[in-house]
Order: sequence, then structure tokens, then C-alpha cells
Amino acid sequence: MELSQHKYDFKNLVISVLIWELAFWLLYFSLFYYMTEEVEAFQFENPEWLWVLLIVPLLVLGFFSIIQWKNAKLSMLADERLLRYLTSPVSNIKSFMKYFLFRNGIVFLILAMANPQYGQGKNKAVADGIEIMIALDISNSMRALDLDSKMDRLQVAKLSVERLLNNLHGDKVGIVIFAGDAFVQVPLTNDYRAAKLFLYSVRPEMMTNQGTDIGLAIDKCMKSFDMENGVNKAIIVISDGEDHEGNPESVAKGAFEHNVIVSTVGMGTNNETPIPNFVDGKVEGYKKDDEGNTVLTKLNATMLQAVAAAGGGAYVQAEGTYVNLEGLLETVREIEKTEMESVLYVDYEDQYQWFLGIGLIFLFIEFFLTEKRSGIVHKLQEYNG
Repeated sequence: MELSQHKYDFKNLVISVLIWELAFWLLYFSLFYYMTEEVEAFQFENPEWLWVLLIVPLLVLGFFSIIQWKNAKLSMLADERLLRYLTSPVSNIKSFMKYFLFRNGIVFLILAMANPQYGQGKNKAVADGIEIMIALDISNSMRALDLDSKMDRLQVAKLSVERLLNNLHGDKVGIVIFAGDAFVQVPLTNDYRAAKLFLYSVRPEMMTNQGTDIGLAIDKCMKSFDMENGVNKAIIVISDGEDHEGNPESVAKGAFEHNVIVSTVGMGTNNETPIPNFVDGKVEGYKKDDEGNTVLTKLNATMLQAVAAAGGGAYVQAEGTYVNLEGLLETVREIEKTEMESVLYVDYEDQYQWFLGIGLIFLFIEFFLTEKRSGIVHKLQEYNG
């Protein structure tokens, strides 16, 4: 009998494991590429779970470490000539099979968590909606506290936009922020949750070029639309109306001539109010002009009404912390909604149960499988020896 039968054949086990790992990863990446790139009706519901497969190399290293540790313990137990009397012979094949079953059982459980799905076909989903660009004034005058003693104009405006988003269904929405300049904060999207997240971060400090240029904001909104897609469009300008930069009425009229309705929301009151001066996020007095006089601001409702009239839209005004958008929403809803068609796969069926079942079976068999060499095999090997 060979005394090595009572120890693990580390070299052969390493070779067997590495051959299997090479074969597995080649098969895995080949199937992954084929299923995700070539099979249109296949997807993983939770693809982030596939990253957990990176623990497989740790399982390999753990298996090698355990085998070395067991051999070391056996050497410490007794001389090799005495091991045959103190221990049972081990089967390297069974040892590899236990690794194979445990390792692949874990892999199948991970794949089950990723939930492979297969679609039985594809269908067309049609949603009715319009495209709405919101132009939000973030100039310094929007810091005024004339609407509420604890909330400035911009905070009230952001609340009104959030309410607007909550009342829209099937429409695409984008946000342009502006002062003396303008840029797109949120491109057109039907993900209202994402739009709200970007909305929360808006503040006057984001715009270095102060002032108020409503015409530029409307123009930036117009450039955000795809004018060739046939979808009806609207622009909502939310501002205190203190425009000192250009002629927003003519820009709104030009938008309306391209079948884009421009509506306005007035933020503020008709009473002049000072603009708080913020330093490091704290109020330190009020803004002063070059001559040391306190800068005052008030709502220019007349100009905003003129912009809405030129743009074929409606005008609403903030009342305290609430902006009554019902009339404005009715104007937006009166636009004949266009069918925005998208093609998507439907009737995806979960396939995780197959992977879960195989994984549990593998782990169940591995739990009851011992590494002890079969008695018949052992006797035959002793006889041949």
C-alpha cells in the first residue's frame, strides 16, 4: 500500500482544480456574451449580483489552503508509517468532488440571485404625452423672503416644480436653470424621481453670471427639444420677472410660432423687499449696490404675463408657500398629446428557480459526501500493492 493514500495529493488536486476553473470561465464568458449580445429576449434582472462571482478565486485559494493545512496536521499527528493505523485513507477524487459541488453550488446560487429572465416575445408599448421644459430662475433676487419668512422664492419654486412633477403622467420633463446665463440641469426624461434629485441641488451659487435673462432661458429650452419628432411641447418659466437682459416676449412669441406653448409662474409679491446676503451658507445682512444702498426686489407680474400671452400660455402667481398650478396644468393638458411609441420586450419569465434548485442540490450532496476512500477500492489497491 502507498502511504500517500492517507494524505491528500496536493499537486494533482491543484492541477484538477485549475483545469476546471479554466474550462468554467471560458464557458461562462462565452455563454454570457452569447446570451446578452445575441439573444434579444434574454436579460438579468439583477446583473449587479454577477460581480459576486469574484469570490470564486477566494474559494479556490481557500480549498488549496485547507488541503495544505490538513496535510500539515496529518504530518504532525504521526509518522507516515503509523498513519495507516490512526487514520482512514482519503480519496482525492472525492475531495475534488466536494470542492466541485460546493464551489458550483455557490455559483448557481449567485446566478439565481441575478435572476436570468427570458422573454417570450416583444410587443409595442405606446404612451401618450408631451414634452415639458421647466426654466427655473436661480438669480440672487430669488433669495428674497417676501413669500414666506422661512422659505425664499427659490425654495417655494422648487416645491412647486415638485408638485408639478407629481401631477404629470406619461410626459417627458427637463429643467433649465438660469440667471444671467442658462444651462440644462436635467435633459428631457420621463424619470421624475431623477428630476427631483437634481432639483434639490439647485442653488443660486451654481450661476456665476448673475442677472435674469428669461429670453435666453426660453431659447435654451427650445434647443433641448427635438423639433422634428412630432411631439407637442411646452415651456414653463418660473421667475420673479426681473428681466434686465433682453426681450423675452419676442423669444416667447418665436417659440409659439414653432408650436411650443410658453407659460409663466410669478414668484414674489408686489411689495419691494431686500435680498438676503449669504456668506458661507449664512445670512449676513442684505445685498448692497455700489453706492451702499440696500438692493430691493419685487415681482414683475406685468412682464411675466406679457411673456405668457406672447407664448400662447397662461400665467399663475405664487400665494405664500403655495403655487396654484391648476390653471397652468389645465393649459398644458389641453395640448393634444402625441403618441410616443417605444418598443420593449414583454412577458419576461424568471428562470432563477432552475439555478436555485441546482445550487441547493449541489450543496446538499456536498454536505453528505465524505472524503473517505471507498472500502472496496481501498482493499483492491492494497491487494494490488
